[in-house]
Amino acid sequence: MKKFVGITLAIGLAIGLGLAVDQVGADDHSLVGKTIPEGVGPGTDGDFEAIEALFRGDMVAEMGLGCSNGAGTSGGPNDWAVGVTATLMPPMGLYSTTHNMFTQLGFFTQMAFVVYADSAGVPGAVIGSQALTNAQYQAGTNTITVSPHITLTNQTFFFGLNNPQTNAGGRIGLDTSTAGGPNSFIRAPSCGAATWTALTTIGFPGSWVMRVLVDDTLPVELQAFSVE
Repeated sequence: MKKFVGITLAIGLAIGLGLAVDQVGADDHSLVGKTIPEGVGPGTDGDFEAIEALFRGDMVAEMGLGCSNGAGTSGGPNDWAVGVTATLMPPMGLYSTTHNMFTQLGFFTQMAFVVYADSAGVPGAVIGSQALTNAQYQAGTNTITVSPHITLTNQTFFFGLNNPQTNAGGRIGLDTSTAGGPNSFIRAPSCGAATWTALTTIGFPGSWVMRVLVDDTLPVELQAFSVE
């Protein structure tokens, strides 16, 4: 076992990397990582006027990370969030999100997408959220329409996923092939991270494979002019 700042990490990495696989007992909670071949990940969207895709890294998951036992039946609550900065000027509407659910063993039933204000470089107050349906957090890449749109009044913000269940755990895709600064955070009390903790702090310099689309176009009703 490797321990960083009080968090037990069990890492399952490709043999080619020369790292041993730590075994996790069924009753242990751990931040668990696995790998997949490079080049597997979500696609990209085209460029549109007044629309911007916000994400960190290359949106390809080389491994998965989350607080979970081996069976996926414990480890929560768990939160994942990544910070981004738009070039568009607010107000903006956040209307779509994509995430990579690296490991989902079927026990999640209450996942949600959450947007947070930036609080000195750490996720702060909740700006908005949307409960996800079972079909929206299956293993693999999931793209979700956020409806109604979440309104953003600042260019910098955080977004991610929340698992409130104590009886479920899983791993979110993590891009480790590109340099990841202290922009991706995890909160996992069962693994020792009682508050938001940067992945760089616990030895995983990467970025969550998550993306949002924002649009700075004002609603039609706010663009109408009338003459009396």
